[in-house]
Parts: sequence; C-alpha cells; structure tokens
Amino acid sequence: MAWIKKQKLKFEVQERQSERRFVSGESHYYKGKRYLLNVIYHNDAPKVEICNKTYIDLYVRVGSTNEQREKVLTEWYRKRLKGQIPALIDKWQKIIGVEVKDWGIKKMKTKWGTCTIASNRIWLNLELSKKPEHCLEYIIVHEMIHLIERNHSDRFVAYMNKFMPQWHLYKEELNRSMLSHEIWSY
Repeated sequence: MAWIKKQKLKFEVQERQSERRFVSGESHYYKGKRYLLNVIYHNDAPKVEICNKTYIDLYVRVGSTNEQREKVLTEWYRKRLKGQIPALIDKWQKIIGVEVKDWGIKKMKTKWGTCTIASNRIWLNLELSKKPEHCLEYIIVHEMIHLIERNHSDRFVAYMNKFMPQWHLYKEELNRSMLSHEIWSY
C-alpha cells in the first residue's frame, strides 16, 4: 500500500500541460521537441506542417471548432507515429527474436503500451508521438519483451538489460516528461 501511495503522489505532482484549446501560441510537442502552434485559417483541406523547426502550422477551415482543430492535429500525430513504428518493430524483431504479428495505436490514459501475448499484438499510446524517438523505441522493446516474458520479473529485467542496456534512462525520461492534462503512467 505504501508503494501505491508513493506512485500516486509521484504522478499527482508531476508537471502537466494545461488543457489544450488548439489556438495559436500554445505549446505542442512532436518527437520530444516543443513547438508553438500557429493556426492558419483557409478554405482548403485541413493539414499540418512543421515550419522553421519552431512552429506547427495547423491549417483549418474558417470557423473550425476546438474539437475539429484537435482532430486534425491528432490525426497528423497518428499518421506520423504510424510511419515510425514499422521500421522499429522490424529492427527489434531481428534482435530479440520475436515476431509482432500486429500492432496498433490508440489513446490510453494509464499506459504507454500494452501487449496481447496470445495474438502477438502490441498497442502503443498515441502520446508517444510527442516524446523523443528513443522513448518510443524503448516502449516497443518493452512490449516485445512481454512476448517472451509476461511479467516484470527478474527475467524480464534481464532481457531488457541485454537488449537495451540504457532502458532505465528512457523509462526515467518518460516518467519525468511533461504529461498531458490527462493522467498517464507506465
């Protein structure tokens, strides 16, 4: 019980972003880097672009709502994350010697990733698109190790140490990183 209380307190005091309104001037993150959002109203199809390594330009229709702007940006994050994952899975399947038969991305409130052992499927949290690439890689490796060791046992830790010796650093980085206004943990 003491451990649970300590963990709960750790997440309660961790720095969080305020709730996003998807308006110009807000800070948004991509691959661990902070960008300022620049909302540009136009009459063409919505799109997102990174401009000058400083801004995320969010092109939306005139009169768009917060929810519509959020949806455009969320789908951009999802598309970018989907582009990163296959190469990382392919790389680590060869190293670890396991096969991921399927993977997906979804919004999760309490985990960075999950693994369904019976179907060799991993799920990754959409928020990982906002974190540094090595953190995404760490979570992929973590979930792939679960394909050979279900629990966070000594054996699991030994596999993590063998395949990704610096994993503790990445875990700590994720645990220290600014969280969404929603609750996240791993």
